[in-house]
Amino acid sequence: MVPTWLLHMWRRGGYGRGFCQRFGCLPKLPKPTEGRRRLWVHGVSLGEVQSLWPLMEKLLGDGRYDIVCTATSSSGLSAARKLYGDKVETFAFPIDLWPFSSRAWSRIEPDVLVHADGELWPEHLHQAHIRSVPVVVANCRLSERSFHRHRRFRFFSGAFWSAITDIFPDGQATVERLRLLPGAAEKIHSPGNIKCDRPPLAKLSGEKRRQMLEEIGLEARLEDGSETSILVGCSTWPGEEEFLLDVLAELIARNPAWRLLIIPRHWERSQELRCSVERRQLPLHMRSSGAAQSCGATVSILDSGGELQQFVRLGAMAFLGKTLPPNGGAQSPVDAIAASVPLVAGPRTGNFADAIGELLRAGAILRGATAKEVAKHLLELGESEARRKRVAEAATAWLLRNGGVSDRICSRIGELAFGSAAAGR
Repeated sequence: MVPTWLLHMWRRGGYGRGFCQRFGCLPKLPKPTEGRRRLWVHGVSLGEVQSLWPLMEKLLGDGRYDIVCTATSSSGLSAARKLYGDKVETFAFPIDLWPFSSRAWSRIEPDVLVHADGELWPEHLHQAHIRSVPVVVANCRLSERSFHRHRRFRFFSGAFWSAITDIFPDGQATVERLRLLPGAAEKIHSPGNIKCDRPPLAKLSGEKRRQMLEEIGLEARLEDGSETSILVGCSTWPGEEEFLLDVLAELIARNPAWRLLIIPRHWERSQELRCSVERRQLPLHMRSSGAAQSCGATVSILDSGGELQQFVRLGAMAFLGKTLPPNGGAQSPVDAIAASVPLVAGPRTGNFADAIGELLRAGAILRGATAKEVAKHLLELGESEARRKRVAEAATAWLLRNGGVSDRICSRIGELAFGSAAAGR
């Protein structure tokens, strides 16, 4: 696998910094001062690292912890450094083989291990077990596909879950699946999605909206004074950008005020996306070229990474990436939900099927069974501001109902780190 892995790293870029850390070559950290404990918090990639922010904010505010944060992907590492700065130690996650994992553990020596989204690594968990370090899985997500794999290999699955101390599921569907797995049922806490532990984002002021749009090459108003409307493609995958460009053409035919903001999941596809837009002879701005010098673009592409949470707020409506075939698995819907942007998804909701199912029942998202149906939803939303408002309000209500889990996780970490008596200080 090594040649494939190295090629993938080279193509993705950004792996040079901290490369040796992936072999466990971390600096030896001093022991925490008296009365403090060290936490090792891990998120795989960009989405997991960002989802941990509400919990990290509470742990940092507690003031009793020295925190080490690791991530697997280069985008996750960049996000951790940007979000947490010098408040935490940030390293690349070691390769999950004994010499590398053991070396990293001997350098960090955590008191509690916290993982996001059910990220399970056998040697990593083994190191926690032999060192008697409790393991907390925050926002544990177990899809139907993963559940069947765990059921099929029950012996190995039981070894994974037996090494974990506490599981905080992301929803009721994950709870029901975990209850059927050996070693997991007795460790389940009440569900809640950590990504929902943030207040709905405040609406952008007119001036702030104008500044942000001009920065990415889009105008805030047309010459006749009417306000532009932005369709956002959230974390899009191959084929979905072409689909959105087709939808944009239809939207503009009905109302020339529409513009498209594409936020691809993988920024290294920027040249491919540029070619797609240029073939249609549409004015384009690429975020990687810096702040726009003029604001006459019809399409803007954010190919810089880590800016979805900020710029999705510009959307009048949004499309959820990785939901149209041949892609599958979906990206998190919570960023658009938190920004009160009405969201439309395709049929392949995969890893987020449970959350999207809840949103559908709440009237907080629209989903099409085919690309044609997705386009129909977007076009209908584009013509009805009142309907966009109803969907956005339902989404905000869902977000508020599903918060609060960070407090429960933080309390449990305190019990494990200090003991029950001291945890609630």
